[in-house]
Amino acid sequence: MACAYGLFGLLRLMSVGLAYLTASHDQPPRNLEAAWQVLAPCAETISFDGAWTLSLSESGSAIVNSDRHAQRLQGHWELLDAQAQSYRIDVLAFGNDFVVVPTAAGCLLGSGTLHKVDLRQSWFTRNKRDGGDLVASVSRAHVTMK
Repeated sequence: MACAYGLFGLLRLMSVGLAYLTASHDQPPRNLEAAWQVLAPCAETISFDGAWTLSLSESGSAIVNSDRHAQRLQGHWELLDAQAQSYRIDVLAFGNDFVVVPTAAGCLLGSGTLHKVDLRQSWFTRNKRDGGDLVASVSRAHVTMK
């Protein structure tokens, strides 16, 4: 009797899988090449605490690496919204939405949206600057900084 229940469960799982594979997905195809043009400046970034690095590739893969923790995790990225320059990066069980924020020092992958970015969960350009000065830029002329 237990074997019959197991067989029934397996058949049910297979039918759900087949239904998923044959169903039409309503998502429009994403232009990976155009998405990469925006994301490319953020291809090599580092975490807020400096313990992790994130490497993105044109093929849609993502690798998170930590020498400090001796871990290497693989995943992928995808474009969510071209106009908002937002992306989803999934690595293992970790997934988050990011927005590309160009900066004078390189690039910021901001965790969240342009209106609300969590810097502790964000990724920063890995390039090291020679000077210790803070670098900032403003894209709109009417914005002032103190």
